[in-house]
Amino acid sequence: MKYNVELLNQENYKPTFWSGGMATELTTYPLNSDYASKNFLWRLGVAKIDIPESTFSSLPKVSRKFMVIEGKITLDHENKYKKLLNSFEQDDFMGDWKTKTYGKATVFNLMTRKNYNGELLHLNIDPSKQLKFEYKTPLNKDLAAICFYTVNGGFNSTINDKVFETVKNDLILINCINSSYTHKFMLSNNTSEITNIIVIIIYRN
Repeated sequence: MKYNVELLNQENYKPTFWSGGMATELTTYPLNSDYASKNFLWRLGVAKIDIPESTFSSLPKVSRKFMVIEGKITLDHENKYKKLLNSFEQDDFMGDWKTKTYGKATVFNLMTRKNYNGELLHLNIDPSKQLKFEYKTPLNKDLAAICFYTVNGGFNSTINDKVFETVKNDLILINCINSSYTHKFMLSNNTSEITNIIVIIIYRN
């Protein structure tokens, strides 16, 4: 099937600052929505936590998926639970929870609102090897997008008969997906190092 595909890189991203360090907004949906206005339905971002202890801003009615991509931190959700996250481990929580972090790390964020939700998956591909990624949408979900974020290394994938080649920090954004379809993508590591990828699955409930 034909996909609506974009390859986004550093030039497309929006740098922002928060109390704990620097953050990068990779993309938001719908087009022209943004974090500051809280008018997004979903948002992808990367944040660097540079201080030993930080407190997250309250984000009512926002669901968060949170994966460490470098370093390790402890999330402390007041009156709920604490969780230690090493690299490529994750947590999901609501944006209005009172949450503190302990430790320094770089983290990947998926934020969703209203009837949107999603999940994060971690893949790694050995140097000069290939990995076949398949995703079949559950019957009770309406698939909205699949994204591939290159944490380090790089890979290429042929989509719609076009080769997309990524390097570190690039994002492949695949929109307008037919939910009844099993989606298959061949990812080829084009570097001499292990390539780590975060797959973001976004759907409407």
